[in-house]
Amino acid sequence: MNWRQPVASCVLCFVSISSSCRKRAITAHRVSENIEAPYLLDESNRPWSKTQLHAKFSNVVTPDKKASQKIGLRLRNLLKLPKAHKWCIYEWFYSNIDRPLFEGDNEFCLCLKESFPNLKTRKLTRVEWGTIRRLMGKPRRCSSAFFAEERTALRQKRQKMRLLQQRKLSDVSNCKDLPDEIPLPLIIGTKVTARLRGVHDGLFTGQIDAVDTSAATYRVTFDRSGLGTHTVPDYEVLSNEPNETMPISAFAQKHRTTRYMQNLMTPPRGHYPSATTPVLMDNDPLINQSPWRSKLPGAEGDTLGGFPVKFLVQVTRLSKILMIKKEHIKHLKEMNTEAEKLKSYSMPIDLDFQKRYATTVLELEQLNKDLNKVLHEVQQFCCELAPDQGMVPADHPTELRRRCEEEAQQMVQLSNSTKDGQQSVTNPSLTHLISRLTALLLQIKCLADGGDLNSFEFKSLTDSLNDIKASIDPSNLSCFQNNVEIHVAHIQSGLSQLGNLHAFAANNTNAV
Repeated sequence: MNWRQPVASCVLCFVSISSSCRKRAITAHRVSENIEAPYLLDESNRPWSKTQLHAKFSNVVTPDKKASQKIGLRLRNLLKLPKAHKWCIYEWFYSNIDRPLFEGDNEFCLCLKESFPNLKTRKLTRVEWGTIRRLMGKPRRCSSAFFAEERTALRQKRQKMRLLQQRKLSDVSNCKDLPDEIPLPLIIGTKVTARLRGVHDGLFTGQIDAVDTSAATYRVTFDRSGLGTHTVPDYEVLSNEPNETMPISAFAQKHRTTRYMQNLMTPPRGHYPSATTPVLMDNDPLINQSPWRSKLPGAEGDTLGGFPVKFLVQVTRLSKILMIKKEHIKHLKEMNTEAEKLKSYSMPIDLDFQKRYATTVLELEQLNKDLNKVLHEVQQFCCELAPDQGMVPADHPTELRRRCEEEAQQMVQLSNSTKDGQQSVTNPSLTHLISRLTALLLQIKCLADGGDLNSFEFKSLTDSLNDIKASIDPSNLSCFQNNVEIHVAHIQSGLSQLGNLHAFAANNTNAV
């Protein structure tokens, strides 16, 4: 007997205990054996329609206790099979360090985004998917060289994540193959599920007693008596509680000079007032309800932890706005999917859906305005705090843009002049356009060489692009979008290591 059949049977038993469960298990077994069975079959060996499927699963009742015990017994007997047990582990057990790697976008999705940036949907027909696959070429699969290459890439990604977790890797430019969110390392006392090998081969619950960062292992004391304490690698340990993550951009560290280290070790701290001191943040719902509200100094120039209180308040508001906008974007994405589904079925979109969609868009617009205002205030604070923290403040984006424009004008004038002093291009509008496009390329080069990017530098690039777009003739807008704007957007996406902030780089702050 093939072990896949009881696996499919037990899994489908959890979905339904109807009389047709065995037939669906056989169908699932066919699919697992690569036999063409694209549809579920009824008793007459005909494919089920959507109405039949909906009626079949809508009548599923909750199994009683006796049926549940019977299914649990069958599942326990299934897991006694070595191959089935390993298959379940490989299919559903992902450690904290591996989960973002395997559950994120695969290489096909990444290649799809790069090759077809204007493709907004993922619901295509089989013919359309076949066309895309033919354009990408035939992939190499299931060869020994392919598996060796994939294992090597996985080990390298794990090592990069460990270095980021230990703050030993400050240059995130080499981490573009990692996900946007990096899980934090587990701490002592965390309840985990770990895999044991050897005599006791399987998954067991326990608690972390020690952490060895040099060997990338955890010392786990297991709950079951007789197992004791074992050293388990981090890629075989899963936290029983939701693990915290951080944006990959947050792991980037700035190297500070030695002469400022003394100031960093002992930052200036203000005198903490009494608990009755009023706090001038009543309009902020989070700070107003915080238990630390009475402990935050509110006078002008007071500090907390070496940083101005006003700066900390702006950072808190920034975090809140980002969190709210993330929820709105998620909701808008779900509504877009629903609208595409209705449109594909030629169904009308009701008025209530349109109102909800418009309300979400208007709320996002207001969030963008509030976010731009807070971002500018945080940027001003960062420029003021940079010298005190031992860092040289970077050039202002407008200054960078001005220098690039001046250099571009000089380059165009030099290239346009011939040996006899004449000009190859005499139209001043054309030379001005060439100068601005050259300045755009120089600006991209400066941003790429800088390494440490922020949303304001990207905004200066977007502003330059919008200014050029506004100055050209409307008949050339389509050509400009296809030959300039889309390529700049690709470059900007490749340079971005901003985490959640890169989505706001294109907003027009002058309209606030």
